[in-house]
Amino acid sequence: MTVYSLDTNVIISHLRADRYAEETDRFFRRTIEKEDRLVMPDVVYAELYTGIYLSENPKSEEKRVQSFLAVNNIEVRASRSLKVAKRAGELYSTHLNRRGVAVQRILPDFLIAAQAEATSKAFITWNELDYKDLGLKIPVLSPEKA
Repeated sequence: MTVYSLDTNVIISHLRADRYAEETDRFFRRTIEKEDRLVMPDVVYAELYTGIYLSENPKSEEKRVQSFLAVNNIEVRASRSLKVAKRAGELYSTHLNRRGVAVQRILPDFLIAAQAEATSKAFITWNELDYKDLGLKIPVLSPEKA
């Protein structure tokens, strides 16, 4: 059994039925068949709720999102460790030192990555290149490669 940590864009892909939705849904089916575990950092959960509250019908959207999470047995992992926050700061500072002021990533992305590193065997995202050179100690994979 493998524990995969999910980036927000993987869940959003299914919810919006975007161009990656078909492959995203295959990934979710494979994880269920293999009895792998899916987790998401609390920051991802917060990002999902931003979308819920911005929707035209937040109550309906919340039910839809919660149903999807339940069907796919996606567990929310709350960061209870300052170690994760410190690691996110380390990753972010390294990124800033390499890139100077032209920062493409924001701190929540580094919190997501650090928590994925602390709680799973791989980080699943549709933005592999954004996380490729961060120095994570776990693989960063797209749903199709996982």
